[in-house]
Amino acid sequence: MAPRDGFATEIGLSYATLARRYPVEGEPPDDSDVTPKFVLIGLGNAHPAPGDLGAGTPAFEWRIRVAFGPSHDEQVRNASPTLERASANGTGRYENFALLGRLPLGDRDSIEAAIDRRSHKATDVINIGGSEHSFSEERTLTAERGEGALGWRHRFENAELDASVRYLKLTGFNATAGAFYTSGGRIFGGSLGARARRGRWTLAVSAETIRGSIDVAEESAPDFRARKFSSDAQLDAARLGVGYAWPRTELWVTAAYDRERLPFVSLAVLGAETLAFDEGFHPDSRAKEFFGDISVRRAFTPGIRARVTLRLATGTEKVTLTDSAGVQPTRVIDIQRRGRFGGGLSHSIGWPELTFFLGADFAIGGRAPGAASQGPARSNLLD
Repeated sequence: MAPRDGFATEIGLSYATLARRYPVEGEPPDDSDVTPKFVLIGLGNAHPAPGDLGAGTPAFEWRIRVAFGPSHDEQVRNASPTLERASANGTGRYENFALLGRLPLGDRDSIEAAIDRRSHKATDVINIGGSEHSFSEERTLTAERGEGALGWRHRFENAELDASVRYLKLTGFNATAGAFYTSGGRIFGGSLGARARRGRWTLAVSAETIRGSIDVAEESAPDFRARKFSSDAQLDAARLGVGYAWPRTELWVTAAYDRERLPFVSLAVLGAETLAFDEGFHPDSRAKEFFGDISVRRAFTPGIRARVTLRLATGTEKVTLTDSAGVQPTRVIDIQRRGRFGGGLSHSIGWPELTFFLGADFAIGGRAPGAASQGPARSNLLD
C-alpha cells in the first residue's frame, strides 16, 4: 500500500508462525515451529509524484522501521515402536529493522536505497529418547538475513517501473553438544517491478533473484574434525498484488511465490534433523512456498488510519542429508511447510503458516506540499 503523504508514525502488533512437518507413514509426525510476536514502530516522510505520474510510490521518501519481539520454539516427535522420542522447546528473540531513502531526479525518476535486517536467535533444550520433562542437551540457533539495495524508478502516466541491485549477507548457526554448524557469506542479485493504476484499481508485480556461494564450517562427534567448504545459496521470489480503493477504505490482495536453497537449517529444526546433525550429516535445504495475504486499511479521520493483514502460507521443502564421512547413505527428508495445530483430520494434514497484523499510522504536523489526493493509489483517503 502507498504510504501516507507527509510526516507520519506507524505502530503495530503481529503474530506469526513458521512451521515444518515431516510425515512418515505409520509413524508419528515430526513437527516443529517458531512463533514470534512482534511490536512494530515506524517513522517517515513522503511527498507524492506530481499530477498523474506513477502509481502511488512517492517521489521523495525516507522511512525507518523496527520490529522486535520474543519467539517460542517447539518441536515434537512422539515415541513409537520403531522411533525414539525427539522433542525440543525454547525461547528466542527477533531483532529486525528497515531503512529506506528515495530522492527524485526530476518529475519522472527517483533513485532509491534501502537496508533491511532480519535476525532470530534462540536457545532450546532437547530431549532425545528420554522420558517427558527431561532433556539431554542444549541447542543454540541463529538465522540472519541482512540486505542492501540500490534502485531506480521511472514513472509514466498512471504507471511506473523499478529496478534494483541487491547485496545479501546470510548467516546460519546451529550448535549442540554433539555438533556445530555455521554458514555465512555474501551473495548478489537484483529485482524488477511494475505498478499501474486505472480508476480505483491498482496492479503491482515484482520479482527478484539473489544467488551465489557461502562458506560452511562443521564439526560433529565423535572426533569433531573440522570440515570447511563452500556451498551454493539461492533466493528467488515473485509477487502479484491487486488493490481497490473506496473513499475511506483500501483493499489489497497479494499472492507470492518464494523459492530458496540454503546449506543450513536454523529455523524450526526437526527431530530427525537434530539426530542427523549429531551423526555428522550435512544439510542442503530446497524450499518452495506460496503466500496469500489480504490487507484492509481504513481512514477514520484525516490523521488516523488502521490496517489489518492476514497471511497464509504453505509449501514443500526437501532436505538432502549427506554423510560427511562418506560411510552412511544419503538421506532425503520431504517436509511440508505446515503446522501441527488442531486435531483430527486437521492434525494429520497440518494448518498453513499464519501471520496476523494489526496496526495504525498517524499524521504528524501539517500536510506535505502537493500531498492532495490524486487517485486511488494516494494515501489521503478523506480528501
